[in-house]
Amino acid sequence: MTTRTKTIALALAVSVGLISLALAEDLPLPKFYKGLADKNHYPVAEGLNSAHADVKCNIFDQVKAAFPDAADKPIAAKFLWNRPTPQAAPQVKIAVTGIPAEMTDLTNRANLVFQPVTEFVIPSPPYWTFEQTAAKAVSDAAKISVTGEAKSPEAPIKKLSAEVDAATYMMSKMQLDLGQAQITFEMTGKDLGGKWGIETETITYPQFKRVLKFEYTQVETQWLPSKITLDNLGPDGKQLEPTYVFEFSNWQVNKGVPEGSF
Repeated sequence: MTTRTKTIALALAVSVGLISLALAEDLPLPKFYKGLADKNHYPVAEGLNSAHADVKCNIFDQVKAAFPDAADKPIAAKFLWNRPTPQAAPQVKIAVTGIPAEMTDLTNRANLVFQPVTEFVIPSPPYWTFEQTAAKAVSDAAKISVTGEAKSPEAPIKKLSAEVDAATYMMSKMQLDLGQAQITFEMTGKDLGGKWGIETETITYPQFKRVLKFEYTQVETQWLPSKITLDNLGPDGKQLEPTYVFEFSNWQVNKGVPEGSF
């Protein structure tokens, strides 16, 4: 490359960099969070205060079949979610009923089966996570970049970064530095009545990767899962165990949860 060509190339690179800097601007967090809520389906931002549904899981059916004494027992699983006030953190669990008290091994195995999916059934808005840090959002022509620093040395999230499409406001990636571990979330979306919902979510932990796929049903004004599949993969991408399939039915929303659920 001649000296003249190098000079032109350098000038172009500087020009592109200056244009990018000029286009980038700080985005006020309230405006950013409103954009997320306007274009994504977040049940808690759309008036949900309680929800419950019946749950079935293929793996739990296999586990239960290994206990002959449980064959004729009315064992059932129910997803429960409750947020009595807008200021309260949601209460959430999958409760398995009908297991005889003496069958503690089956109870323990049921908890192991259902626990991994519980927090993903009705996900919290990502800005709840952003707000746990000293967050900043910067917008350019195509992307909104979010960065966050720990608010205190004791804060569980040490650093945070996220990528959001500037036009659709669909978040595609979020990374959390928890000090002892780094976790990466990668998402794809699907249209749910004019707003985005999560279609797939891949979570990369230090030792394994969890892949979730979602199907939805509309319940009144809410879009809630009808099916979630979950795969746990090793670092080499191979399955560590069979695919979990969770099916949800008989959704009830904003009608409270059974007394004593929490």
